[in-house]
Order: sequence, then C-alpha cells, then structure tokens
Amino acid sequence: MLAYDRPLQNRLDGCVLKLIRSGDRAAAETMCGISLGLAAAAGDLKTRAFWQICAAYFQALSLGLCPADTGSKRLVSGILLQYRALAAGAAAISEGLPRELLFRLAQIDPALLEKAPVLAALARAYGLDAAQAAEHDDQVKVIGALRIRIDIFNAYLNETDEWSRRLFVELSEWALEPHRRMAEGTPGLAHSLASSSANVGLVALAELAGALEQALRHVQARAPVMPQHVDLFLQASEDIRRLLHQFAAGFLKQPEARLLAALRELGQLEFAAAEKGAGVALDRGLARQFTEQAAPLLLQLGGALRQWRARPDNVGARNEALRVLQTLESGAGRAGAVRVCEMSRGLATGIERSGTQYVQTGQLEPLSDLMAELKAELDRIQAFSS
Repeated sequence: MLAYDRPLQNRLDGCVLKLIRSGDRAAAETMCGISLGLAAAAGDLKTRAFWQICAAYFQALSLGLCPADTGSKRLVSGILLQYRALAAGAAAISEGLPRELLFRLAQIDPALLEKAPVLAALARAYGLDAAQAAEHDDQVKVIGALRIRIDIFNAYLNETDEWSRRLFVELSEWALEPHRRMAEGTPGLAHSLASSSANVGLVALAELAGALEQALRHVQARAPVMPQHVDLFLQASEDIRRLLHQFAAGFLKQPEARLLAALRELGQLEFAAAEKGAGVALDRGLARQFTEQAAPLLLQLGGALRQWRARPDNVGARNEALRVLQTLESGAGRAGAVRVCEMSRGLATGIERSGTQYVQTGQLEPLSDLMAELKAELDRIQAFSS
C-alpha cells in the first residue's frame, strides 16, 4: 500500500518524464507497481478502479502492447495530474480519463492478454476478453492492427474531415497573400488533427499533423515567409487529406517521408534563427538539461491553470501558476532560452493583470493560447537538443 506523499510524487515525476521523453518501458513497469499500490490503499471504489485501470495501462506500455505515441504522452500526463489532485485532497476522478484508458486497452489483441496478468484481470472485469471481443466484432472497425469502435471511427472521420478541409482552405487563402500574417486558428486545426489521430491510434497521421502544427506556429509570427515554406504547408495539408481518405476506405498508409522530414527540419531551422536573432548561442547540452527539468514544471503549470479556470476564486492555484512560471523563467535564463523567458514572463503578466477579485472565466481563456505557445517553444528546444 502506498500513500500520497512527496517521495512518491518525486518517483512519479521521474517515471512520467522518462515515459514522455522516450516511452521508457522500465518506467512504465514501475508505474504499474505504483498504481497497484495506490489501488490497494484507495478508500473508495471509484479511486481503486481508476488506479487498477492505470496499472493495466502501464503494464501494456511496459510490454509494448500499446503504442508510446502522442496520445500516450497526453494520457500519462493526465494520470500524473489526477494523482496530484488526489494528493491535494480532491475526491473526484476525471470521467474522461478512465474512458480513454479503457478505449486504448480495448484495441489490444485479446490473444496477447496472457502476457499481461494485470491487464487480463481488468479485461475480464470490463468484458474485454476474447469472448466479449468476438461477440461485439460487428461493432468494431478493424483496419490493419487497429480495432476501433464503429461510433468512434465515424465520429473521428466526421471531425477530421472538417478540420482538414478548413486547414487546406485557410492555407490556400494565405498562400495568395503570404506577406500577411497567417490566421490565428490555422495551427490549432493541425493540433486538433494530431491529437484526435493519436487518440484513435493513427500514429502516422498524428506525426505529420503534429510536425505541421510545429512548423506553422514557428513561422506564424514571422511574415512574410519563404514561398517554398508555403508550398510545403499546402503539400502537407493535401497529404493529410490523402491519409484520411485512405483510412476511411480501410487502408493504413504512411505520410510522404520527404514532407515529414522537411517540416521537422523547418522547425529546427526556425528555432536556430530565433535564438540567433536574440543574440544567444544556445548550448545543446544546457538545452537538453533544461527541457528535462521543464517537462514536470509544464505539467504542474497546466494543472494549476486548469484549476484556476474551473474556479476563478482559487487564489492558491493562481499563485501556484506564478511560482512555476518564475522557476521556469529562471531555468530558461540559465540555459539561454531567451524566448522561453519572454513567454514565461508574458504569461505571468497576463495572470497578474487578471487580479484576484471578480475574475471571470472568460478573462482566463487567452491564457490557454499563451500556454500552447510556451509548450510549442519547449517542444522546439527539445527537438533542437536531441
């Protein structure tokens, strides 16, 4: 049995950081054991069930039965935030998180469950065993190695078709006048495509959309852009449409390798140019050390901002966000990451200007965009330092 305390928090932070950075299977195995200990210590059924589901998910990660992709990183971060909420005295378990974990686990071939005793026990408890899977095969869409519920498959196609259409239209309109600044919401469409694709296990499309999002955010504030960059973005959006149409027809295809490589290269070039423009030569070793320290801080910051948006009178969450930003800015300064310093300071200024009295939820919405930009910059530093 385990208790919610600082030593355990430190263990979780370390394991989650390894999982986010490299999908470390040993860290996933450790998290499985921790989750089982937390389940044994849980005083109520819902919390116990949550940690049992987490244990099964981490066991699946440790055995390579679930992909360590973008969606996995988001789920692992969500589990850490849920732990912190429970450690702080919260009684509620996020309803969406257990559902997403179970959905991921339901994609695993039932024949492989014998390798994972914790997962097998959960499968029996939730009706995910081979007999149940066979009984409900008519409700599941099988494409390659993916098994997706029909309703989720249809919902995914509906939303991504609209997002990809809008992305192509916005980029096409911008291509006519590339001297103008790109529309604010264009990178967000690529982000939505990447996140939704990762959630259903469509890793290849998620990687392409994610690389496109990074590149779009990097050049968004630097108009005019080079004509070849505009062409690259249009080709990437067309390739996303191609992958979606083939997926709808029942085929798993890969993105064009040259597009993916060019988008990633553009992100690194833009990063280097930004740092050079700031008069700083960023050391790769310092940058790598900084991103390792910044990853748990970013999770902590996201949790504090979510708590504050949910309850604008929660001054403790507001102050926690400011403390994290101060730590992040200090670390960025030592590493020479000038833009992170500026973004951290700008986000802190936005929080301070909101005040502590009579704060409305609508006033806090712009902070989400600033948070997304800060995360994109940290991702860019990580790519530069790796």
